[in-house]
Amino acid sequence: MAIEITEFADVSISVSPVGVTAGDFGILGFLTNETDSANVPVSAAERSRSYTSLASVAGDWAASSEVYKAAMAFYGQTPTPKDFVVLMTFITDQKASLVGGGTDTLQQLQLITSGSFSLKIDGADVDVTLLDLSAATSMEDVALILETEIVAAGASGATVSHGYGFVVQSGTTGTLSTITAATGVSAEALGLEVFQAKVSNGIAAETPVDGLAAVQTSGAEFTALVTHKDYRDNVGIADGATTLEIAQWCEAAKVIFMNTSNDLSTLSSVNDGDVASVLKAATLRFSLTTFSKNVSQYPSASVFGRAASVNFAAVGSTITLNLKQMPGVSAEDLTPNEFAVLRSKYASAVVLIGKSTNAYTDSRMASGSWLDTTHGLMWLEARCEADMFNLLYTTNTKIPYTQTGINTCVATLERSLEAAVRNGLAAPGFLPDGTFLPKGYKVTSVSLGDTPAGDVSNRLYAGLSFVMSGAGALHEVQVSGSFSE
Repeated sequence: MAIEITEFADVSISVSPVGVTAGDFGILGFLTNETDSANVPVSAAERSRSYTSLASVAGDWAASSEVYKAAMAFYGQTPTPKDFVVLMTFITDQKASLVGGGTDTLQQLQLITSGSFSLKIDGADVDVTLLDLSAATSMEDVALILETEIVAAGASGATVSHGYGFVVQSGTTGTLSTITAATGVSAEALGLEVFQAKVSNGIAAETPVDGLAAVQTSGAEFTALVTHKDYRDNVGIADGATTLEIAQWCEAAKVIFMNTSNDLSTLSSVNDGDVASVLKAATLRFSLTTFSKNVSQYPSASVFGRAASVNFAAVGSTITLNLKQMPGVSAEDLTPNEFAVLRSKYASAVVLIGKSTNAYTDSRMASGSWLDTTHGLMWLEARCEADMFNLLYTTNTKIPYTQTGINTCVATLERSLEAAVRNGLAAPGFLPDGTFLPKGYKVTSVSLGDTPAGDVSNRLYAGLSFVMSGAGALHEVQVSGSFSE
């Protein structure tokens, strides 16, 4: 045989791992207590479900549902946003659920004539033997057969359905309702093994804050939150369901709370008990209140739908939400005094301007800052984190703990900040102390010689910092002039 060329020239090429992205900052989460979906409800095992179009929402939720109404407001924006996530909070006790994820087809399942599997429901052993699926003509038939066999094996009241996979539920509800993944010869074919299925034990009725905590634990990602209209203007005693508590959860979770208020007292200067005033008093950075007299609409979903279209990777792409169109949202015909009161409470609305123009104003957060700044800084934090992580992650050798390594980190941070200047979030300008930043930012680093020895031993460098001047935005223009003949 011929001598291999590698005897004389042997080349081996390593490939760096693919870097992580900074994330998607256009995801709207909608918290609902509805369980009246058209096809398959989002169970406690699933907790949330993502959609990328109004049509995909319609596949699960009826047009009369609050989920669909909020989705219409979100997807009604131009440019059209993409990511909408339904988040569940359950106001009644829920059953334990085992949501299967098998990929076997009906034809494959029909080959099971003496199958078996075991699981536990409400603490009792359920052993199904001699499972025969040969007569099933649909996945719904398979589910019905499974239900019959599980009940016959001792799980009274248990149900099995087929949506995106087989769903086994116990016959009880609440915290005593339990279930396990299945084992046995046929468990994998049915998608009920532990590595395929989602297991959720029963839960007691929960508050919106409980639901948000559970959704966060499940790993759902969303940039902003709009709630079911049931949770608007709730300023009662703290019980996990008040609007302030939801806003405080968002503040801690770094999620933008897109609050909607229908309380007419928001327009009164003598009232300070409305939600807008309460959120302002709490100086919440991540809360934006939009006022509307129309209880059935979701203007806040439309507002974030416009913000969600920003491509932070592009040049000059950042926007202000002031004076933007909100398709499908009714405009408020306010008096100048009502408009002034609304502004004083840091609340916004779609208003009638002049005789024929409807536009959103002002987009001020409860802390007095602005939505575009809050949204942009969320992106910038994630961009800096992702870029610095990728520097460490994709380097095939290592970043040495030397002045050269520190300089490499500085250069990486500067590239992240330069992206904020390109998209318009930041710009050359002055700091409050009068310092001018010609680049729009300035990075400062502690030299290697001044780095604590303990940090060097632990391979930690904590000496990077920066200052930045925001580009801001013009919302009003005043002109003074004089005229002489």
